[in-house]
Amino acid sequence: MSAQDAMLQTPVRNAATRVRDREGGGAQPAGPDTSKSPSQRLKDLFFATYTGGVEPCPSSERSRDAASLTSAMLQTPTKAPRSAAAAAVQSLVEEDGDSMDVDPPAPEQQAPPRMDAHGARVSAEDLKGPAVPLAISTAGRFYSEHMRRCELRIELMGLSTLGHNPRGVYVMPSFGSINVWHGVMFVKRGYWRDAVVRFRIDIPREYPRAHPVITLGTFVAHPLVRVEDGRFALEQQFPQWTPYSDYIYHALHYLKNAFKNRVLRQLQSRDCYNIGAYMAFKNDLPRFREQARVDAMKSRQPQTLYAAQPPDCPIVFTRLPDEQYEWAMRQMKAGADVPGY
Repeated sequence: MSAQDAMLQTPVRNAATRVRDREGGGAQPAGPDTSKSPSQRLKDLFFATYTGGVEPCPSSERSRDAASLTSAMLQTPTKAPRSAAAAAVQSLVEEDGDSMDVDPPAPEQQAPPRMDAHGARVSAEDLKGPAVPLAISTAGRFYSEHMRRCELRIELMGLSTLGHNPRGVYVMPSFGSINVWHGVMFVKRGYWRDAVVRFRIDIPREYPRAHPVITLGTFVAHPLVRVEDGRFALEQQFPQWTPYSDYIYHALHYLKNAFKNRVLRQLQSRDCYNIGAYMAFKNDLPRFREQARVDAMKSRQPQTLYAAQPPDCPIVFTRLPDEQYEWAMRQMKAGADVPGY
């Protein structure tokens, strides 16, 4: 039997099952639901077949054919026209009449033309949407733009569900694009202690073959931060971004560690965007420490902390009345007392 026969196999009980149901008082299977269209009943039968609702086919070859057909259907984002699918089903029914009762397909009806909000006619080409571009990884694997976005969403969810996110760093995707992430980092130690540093991650279309771009929205006189636009020198740690080996959470951990003394001591002048800050750290540490303290203090000032953010940024700080602040602190303290919180 072909793969299509396996897909359309009717969930008919065998003799042993009928005897067992009769002796055990089992309910007879309900007849076909005539309120549904033939295509909907066929779709319901397909999902019932491949979710355990039908006994498996005795032939292993038939099962393999059905599995391969199912895999092909799940991997192909397009489907055959309705008239061709109905003709295929009708031919199968004519060859094997007792396999399944299928009503003849409903006649095709001419759909009324679709109009947009301005009354202009919408063609069939307009309804197809933009073409899906393809990208290729260094391993030679082709994948669609949709799959690339799914990988980004999985990586984003892994920051919280898998514990990949560094402590004190919070990241959320932009309202407008999955390729833009907004974040804020609360510095707890080091020269910039108690600083609140905003940053943005721009993920290029070539990711994961190209590294993301991190830009700080809060000014800090850091050797790895460019003064003109706040770009962070991620290339210092990742001169060659390796797909499926280097991930965005690695970049987040390096961003946090870059504010620590052990990383600052290992920097070379060729690695730095801000040569003035680098020379101050190497030759005039008191002046460098004072500048970092001033940067941290300015980052917590109301005009900086509560400044208006871009419309696509989901991380916004707002003032709380005293009673709401005290209530929030009590809730946080109560949660901290709960084991495993």
